[in-house]
Amino acid sequence: MGKARYYADGFIPVNDPPARRNALAATVTIVKGDALQDNGSGYMTNAGTAFAATHMGIAAAGVVGDSSTKYVEYYPLDTKTQYIVPVSTDALITRDAIGSLCNLGNNDDLDIATNPTEGIAFRVDDIDVTAEAIAANTYGYAIGHFEVVGTQA
Repeated sequence: MGKARYYADGFIPVNDPPARRNALAATVTIVKGDALQDNGSGYMTNAGTAFAATHMGIAAAGVVGDSSTKYVEYYPLDTKTQYIVPVSTDALITRDAIGSLCNLGNNDDLDIATNPTEGIAFRVDDIDVTAEAIAANTYGYAIGHFEVVGTQA
């Protein structure tokens, strides 16, 4: 993968992401790279631990929300942008994961043991298990993009 930027948490764009959008943030602390969803009241939150139809995008910057005046910048979900994201499982990611559909582990990493069949999923295009990657995250990194799957596709 070359000279990657490794973060302990978060979805980080590998190629040019779509233009940033702004939305009011719920009363939560949002960190760059968090997966964001609408909380049902029109505010962005990072409380989700599984992709859902309410997922809106990836935080482009951090913010401490207050549900009234603080906006979070985010990249809307698209199928063209690739992201590098840490894996949150109990085993190192392997090449067998390439092509698989995965779900969130937390709001900022990937659970490669899942296989979403409805809604939004993360398709693994490549992996990074270099020494540098493993030093930053024990289970390595997935590189991939978002897809809409199932009847919502």
